[in-house]
Amino acid sequence: MRKTHLLFVLTLFLLVSCKTETKNPPEATTDSTTSTSVSASTDKLDITITTADGAVLGGFDLSPIKIVANNTNYTFKSKPDKHKFYANGRMKYEVKFKEESLKLRDEDSELLWKVKIYPDKVKISDNEENENAFEVRPYDDKIKIKRDGEELYRVNLEGNIIKVNDKEAYQLSSAQESYVYAILAIEEIPAEHKLFIIAELLNKI
Repeated sequence: MRKTHLLFVLTLFLLVSCKTETKNPPEATTDSTTSTSVSASTDKLDITITTADGAVLGGFDLSPIKIVANNTNYTFKSKPDKHKFYANGRMKYEVKFKEESLKLRDEDSELLWKVKIYPDKVKISDNEENENAFEVRPYDDKIKIKRDGEELYRVNLEGNIIKVNDKEAYQLSSAQESYVYAILAIEEIPAEHKLFIIAELLNKI
């Protein structure tokens, strides 16, 4: 009888110990890719862009498209009429195409920028009607950016140097000739958005 009692007490003690362990599991680890931006390198990209004082703005590959901006890697999923860009597993931007335009939208599908493409220029606005648009147009020796007929920026591409209003503003990792790089001069467009617009335009025109 005494042995039976001792066995019962021992069994009860073991059961209580097991329950206590399940209630207090080891401390959970946090997956940093879901909570913070992954450190992104621009070393191996087709184009890297820095400011005149040496700060890295970002860069991109064109085939397939990969964009690094704000120290974050953006990869994309392609559909016939759009690209969806993801960072840390979340969709952050969408670029939708038409034959003569593209639209940059945010993760909620709200329009950020509409770009109308013409044979000799592009127009960039923050509205569907393309009103009050920035007009980016190349000339023989310069690129002019106007808004409502007023010249805002005068841009020169000199090898891998981009000058804005006669001052060195940006440096590219290699010499480029496309006038769409002049979009970097438009201060009213956030730097991150510029990279998406430029990369997609380079793929389209």
